[in-house]
Formats: sequence, C-alpha cells, structure tokens
Amino acid sequence: MFDDLMTLLVILSFGFPAIPWFFGARWGLRGVWLSTGFAVIILLCLFPILFWVACGACGQGAIAIFVLGPTWIASALLTVTSAAFTYYKYTR
Repeated sequence: MFDDLMTLLVILSFGFPAIPWFFGARWGLRGVWLSTGFAVIILLCLFPILFWVACGACGQGAIAIFVLGPTWIASALLTVTSAAFTYYKYTR
C-alpha cells in the first residue's frame, strides 16, 4: 500500500502545474492566482501531513518525505511558473 501511495503522490504532484490553466479558463485571472495559492499550500503543507496520518509509527513516512520533498518543491515552482504564463495568456 505504501508503494501505491508514493506512486499516487508523484503523479498528483506532476498534475498540479495544470491547475492554473483549468481555473483560468473558468474564472479568469482571479481563478489563476487563487488556484495557484491553494495548489502550493496543498503541495507543501498537506502532503507531509498525509504521511504522518498514514504511517504514524512505521518510519516510512519520513523516508517518503525526503524522497518526494524535492519533487513537491519542483512542482510548486512549476505551478507558480505555469500561473505566470497563464496570467499573461489571459491578459491579452
């Protein structure tokens, strides 16, 4: 089950940069930055809490955070970059 959770979180983290495009198409510029803020908060704050709940005493959660941490940080940076591109696309 732990391997499935790790795989799911890697796939989800690569999907986060697409969120500003979806919300920008629906709600315009306001949706771009609102969705970006929520995506970055989820990436950097809530994913580690998921490991604390899922693997409280087993120690695998700490290993997963160190392995997936750089992926989450890169995904958060890509999400902000994607939001900037989306912002300039919808302003024209």
